[in-house]
Amino acid sequence: MMCYKSLLAAILVSLTGQTHAQQISSSEAYTSTKNQLTQWLHVQKSLGQNNDLVSSLTLKDKTNLLVAGEIHYQPSGQPCIAYAPHRFYDKHTYDIAITLLGDCQVFLANIVHRNTNAQDGQKSDLGKHSYSVTNAFIESYASTVDKVVIYQIHGFDARKRRTKQGRSSDVIISQGSRPATAKLQYISQCLKEKLQLTSRVYPLEVTELGGTKNILNQIAPKNSEFFHIELSSTVRTQLMQQPNLMSQFKTCITL
Repeated sequence: MMCYKSLLAAILVSLTGQTHAQQISSSEAYTSTKNQLTQWLHVQKSLGQNNDLVSSLTLKDKTNLLVAGEIHYQPSGQPCIAYAPHRFYDKHTYDIAITLLGDCQVFLANIVHRNTNAQDGQKSDLGKHSYSVTNAFIESYASTVDKVVIYQIHGFDARKRRTKQGRSSDVIISQGSRPATAKLQYISQCLKEKLQLTSRVYPLEVTELGGTKNILNQIAPKNSEFFHIELSSTVRTQLMQQPNLMSQFKTCITL
């Protein structure tokens, strides 16, 4: 976890002010939360004009209509989001993703395990669930910038891959269901050259772990660019143990 400098706002917020008697839907709770987060962002931007600011927010809906999430925001940095949706499942992804805060203005993560049942019976998987705090924030944040890049960090076990290319990969990088762009291939090439990793681009060089079922394929704002980054367990451990490697990784990812 990075050290925050002059001002840190840590707030535990209840999302909906409605009583249990006022039955609302997940869609209504989502819209309300998105509007509240947009207002919150405007306040943080104003505060950040004269302060070295990192604001942290943990949001958990009392009614469990939305999947809870953790948000960190700072006005300085690039308009991008570092995202660890499976912190309790993909080891080290939380710590790897949060190192990008500073380069990026936003860091997002889950606060409940992906296999926990949500109110609607679905798993609380931020990579798949439509109604989540993090999705609401992504939409809110995107409305305040011209363009936003989302770097979603995942982990995989190479031994469980079904293809030779998957088993021999250190990194599998894609843009979900969208075709691979030149920027995606440039990031992958940087990982090969600077970190000497076996990085493969989906679907050009490998046919699995492309993030094609990720919810961001459906809800990501039109002014966003989504990068789905899968890291092997070996690479995740190396990044945590070797600061220079982590620094080079950050350079490649946020090109």
